[in-house]
Amino acid sequence: MAKAARSSTAAPVERVATNWGVHIFVGLLAIAAGILAISYPDITLRILGLILGINLLVYGAFSLAVAFEPGVEAVASALRAIVGVIAIIVGLVLIVRPTASVIALLFAVAVWFIIAGTSDLVRGIGNGRWGTILLGVIGIAAGVVMLANPDLGLSALALIAGIAFIVRGLAEILAGFEVRRAR
Repeated sequence: MAKAARSSTAAPVERVATNWGVHIFVGLLAIAAGILAISYPDITLRILGLILGINLLVYGAFSLAVAFEPGVEAVASALRAIVGVIAIIVGLVLIVRPTASVIALLFAVAVWFIIAGTSDLVRGIGNGRWGTILLGVIGIAAGVVMLANPDLGLSALALIAGIAFIVRGLAEILAGFEVRRAR
């Protein structure tokens, strides 16, 4: 009886968070999404680009709304409006051509790998740490491979997203069993 009274007075979010079945369901969905991401990398990448486009569209709309709030300084208002318009334009382009955003992201990550790898390599050579030297060489190599063969880099991006979904799903299922055991 106390359990029924507690659940009827609990907030809806609390009831969902303490329902072990919801955790299991969300975990299974994440695992399924991970398997689909690994099985269909092209679709996964297009969806990632589409999500980025929608995100920029919403961000741009909010930036425009904030730009025209009363009491906002003229310079700040103009800058927010410019950022909002640019975000909306880029968001619309990405919604129409979602793969373009993923390729841009891939190139940005590749350049980051090369810069971070070079930094690690220099630091490792300076202090004589082989692990840091190896990390630097791997980073530089990964960046160069991504730039030289973007298709391979895009496939790796989809694979990493798929693995992340599967790991997240397994963790969610474990959390569900923890909630069940705690009841």
